[in-house]
Amino acid sequence: MPNYYNPYQNPYQTANNQIQMQRLQSMRDDIDRQMQSMQQMPAQQLPPQINQTFSLAPNPSNTDLEAKYADSVEEVKNTFVMKTGIFTNKDFSKIWIKDVTGNIRTFNTQEEIQIDERDKALQEKDNMIVSLKAEINQLKEAMSNATEYYNTKPNEQITNDKSTGFSKSPKHTTK
Repeated sequence: MPNYYNPYQNPYQTANNQIQMQRLQSMRDDIDRQMQSMQQMPAQQLPPQINQTFSLAPNPSNTDLEAKYADSVEEVKNTFVMKTGIFTNKDFSKIWIKDVTGNIRTFNTQEEIQIDERDKALQEKDNMIVSLKAEINQLKEAMSNATEYYNTKPNEQITNDKSTGFSKSPKHTTK
């Protein structure tokens, strides 16, 4: 459309309209540049998505057994296990093994003391102590067997016949 002179238009108003048009055009250019830069922005600068999972059961580990201290078999019975569990008291003298079906097996343990091999004298003393303890246990067992034997036959009379080592056959004399 050609520019015709409008005699009713104020010349100051046309200047304001041109300035207003220039401001609007520059705002439009700014918005276009911002939109282009947003489209060219890499996806890595966008905030990451947040995923959260909830687990109601305990986290499974790679072990095949669960282990826990327990004071009594009642405590073992009242403990839930999701895989085979080993329970022991604080001094390790008893061990309970509970499987997932609830079956409980009980074991008594005994410590094995390792003999010191570094020092010969200590090793000889340790060996002597072990052999003397075994001998004492054998004597205790023999004593208990002997008392049981004499306690089971109370009606038999015990005689103290001493043997002199000589036979009671008649003497033979030679002339």
